[in-house]
Amino acid sequence: MMPQFEEDTRKVQTAVTGRPGSGSPVFLPFDHDDFDLFMRGRTREDFYCGILLGGCGKKLTAKRYLDKKCHFAHRPPVHCRRTRTGEDSADHLYIGEALHQWLRAQGHPNAEVTYPDMGSGPGHAVEVRFGPERRLIRVQMARLPLATWEKTRVELSGRNTHVHWAYGPDSGLAHNEVEAEGHAIRFSCRTERGTRKVYVGTQRANHSVELTTLDHCRLTDDGIITPHLADTPRAVTPEPRSPSVAFPLLPESVAFTASVPMNAVGTDPGHLLYEADVQPAGSGMMRMRLTFPSGIEPPLPHRLNLIEGPAYLTPLDTAALATGQGWLIRAHSFSALAERTDPRWPALRPSPEPPRPQTRSARQPEAPGSANSRQLLTSEEWALVDSFRKRLAKVARSRGIINWETLIAYAGHAPADFTPEDRVRFLVATGHHRSSGKPVLASLVKLARQRPGVPPFFRDVLVGLGWEADLPDARVEAIWAKQQKTAHQGTGSAAPTTTTVPLTINSDLVGRLRQHLHLVARGHGLIKWSTLLKKARVAASTVAPEDGVRLLVAVDFPYGSDRPVLSSLIRADSQQGGPVSFFEAALRELGWEPSDDAPTAAAAWKTERERAYALVRQSAQGTRTPPRLAEGGAFWTKRGLTRAAVITSVRTSLLAAARRRVSVGWHTLAAAAGLNAEDLSDQIRAFILIEVDRPSGPTGVLLSSLVISTENTPVPYFADILKALGRPHTTRPIELGRIRKLEQARAFAAHEPSTDAPNT
Repeated sequence: MMPQFEEDTRKVQTAVTGRPGSGSPVFLPFDHDDFDLFMRGRTREDFYCGILLGGCGKKLTAKRYLDKKCHFAHRPPVHCRRTRTGEDSADHLYIGEALHQWLRAQGHPNAEVTYPDMGSGPGHAVEVRFGPERRLIRVQMARLPLATWEKTRVELSGRNTHVHWAYGPDSGLAHNEVEAEGHAIRFSCRTERGTRKVYVGTQRANHSVELTTLDHCRLTDDGIITPHLADTPRAVTPEPRSPSVAFPLLPESVAFTASVPMNAVGTDPGHLLYEADVQPAGSGMMRMRLTFPSGIEPPLPHRLNLIEGPAYLTPLDTAALATGQGWLIRAHSFSALAERTDPRWPALRPSPEPPRPQTRSARQPEAPGSANSRQLLTSEEWALVDSFRKRLAKVARSRGIINWETLIAYAGHAPADFTPEDRVRFLVATGHHRSSGKPVLASLVKLARQRPGVPPFFRDVLVGLGWEADLPDARVEAIWAKQQKTAHQGTGSAAPTTTTVPLTINSDLVGRLRQHLHLVARGHGLIKWSTLLKKARVAASTVAPEDGVRLLVAVDFPYGSDRPVLSSLIRADSQQGGPVSFFEAALRELGWEPSDDAPTAAAAWKTERERAYALVRQSAQGTRTPPRLAEGGAFWTKRGLTRAAVITSVRTSLLAAARRRVSVGWHTLAAAAGLNAEDLSDQIRAFILIEVDRPSGPTGVLLSSLVISTENTPVPYFADILKALGRPHTTRPIELGRIRKLEQARAFAAHEPSTDAPNT
């Protein structure tokens, strides 16, 4: 007999309204009289086990009781793994909502609230970004190790102009903030009149906390100012941590040298204090103090260093201002210049350079242009390097990138003429040493048909140019993006530039974009770029044009006749419409070339759009069939696998998921089969799942119903799987979702651990 699903009996006190991903929380009162008041104007269909609560996204039912606490309950079948269900489980959403409303009243209507996942689901922190100057309020709800807290402070300070920290009741870090700033801002929530009311408090050094509400607070450059802070004058110290006066410095306008570390007493936690010769452009040299985050590489006294990013000049001692000793520069980063002198800062003279060690790492090639490096290349090879440099300079001026195969073809060579080691040698020779301050031209080179992102050889090129060999992958990607941007901007412009953080592009983001664009294609429509980003939960203001190129390439990679170019469905936000400004750059990176049918990118935008409509419609009608066994042979053998082994691995993973009553994504299945999820097209995925379920026939249990897309919806080819197996199918998303749920329930029931256990 098939086991019955039991009703959920957990006392879930919080939910969200509107949709599963909503940030609008509700608290269900315990008492039945309060329940009736709570339900006025609401229906039992309004509540969800919110994604931002760590829930499953399914609907909840409000339960009214006379003899026990009222609570929300899941509707069977119940497969939710939500861990926090009590009255405080949505406090992070209440705090985020309160801050958003308060900032609107403070003149910031476009504030954006996010709830970063710190490894165990949302709810451990609240981040609110607002203002054109990139300000951030961070409410730390969960506990953090002290080292992680200090590292996070440095990272956030480097990406935002002002970071205002606050703390939840269980963070355990407020006393550290008191030590650092003299006070700490605390948030807490209380149940009052059928809801959770947000309070903000000021914690003092004696551990006392004075509470108020946000409507009694105001916003300044120092952050949230409660009435208790406004009424208490702050003590003046020789080196105040939060100065009342701070003058912003123009990026890359101040240089320093002869830096000497000082005793860090009185400076901010996580920062180091230096004394150095400092000269602003067009002014005289002064001896003054500087602070930098302790997580960055210390400045060397024998180098001429340039202050980058946000930096502020702070007065310390009025009596010493005339000599410069009364000033402090608070900066986030700096860079070492290539030369020991610069005409913009004529008064700065670095200390003598210490003797260099005689040994060199085996992996560290000589700097390009040095005498030893020239001995590694023949005169013919140096002529080839010169041709590469000229070609890459043209690519930089056109703000493009180039395939390695195309680069060497211009010089009359084929890929077989170079080993991977040769490629690194030549690209190192075309570049500039790390200390030169010039862009790395190798950042403009990629391999044909490689996945979007950092080329596999770029790390070795960096090592050859003087970077460390053990840089983290994230740091290599950041250097690659910055060097590419610097090369595109050119070195002749003297205008200061703002340092931006490259957009993080992962499979989840790409999957969300593809899913929305598939829906647009099915409706034969277009979508604005800003609207698409909003649907994918990305702020358009954070996506630079170069990030837009990377994003579109990731969505449409690989380019081919059997794949729709979904980015052709995106139009610019301007009233004139047309493609986004970086559409042509993305097309060219994908491998598109002008033809008689589409001689320009504007023509290709229309041609590719019609092709996308046709291919998506063909897929929806089920006429596109998964690859045959023979057609997939090269795909498997290239990876040292067999079709049978992959299908067996995926089936085993799905059986395990059915026993654990959970859904799975393709990253889990691909890893179990020894594959990379990014290498699997929708056709290959559909083929694998069809072969997994083929033995079940037209009436058996469908293991493929356990596979979900990025937003917990059926995979886009679920209808193809149903049709291939001879089962009833449809192209309507709602009906497909209903079929998937029924089949999923059957799979869970059929593979209950008790039913799979052998008889004893």
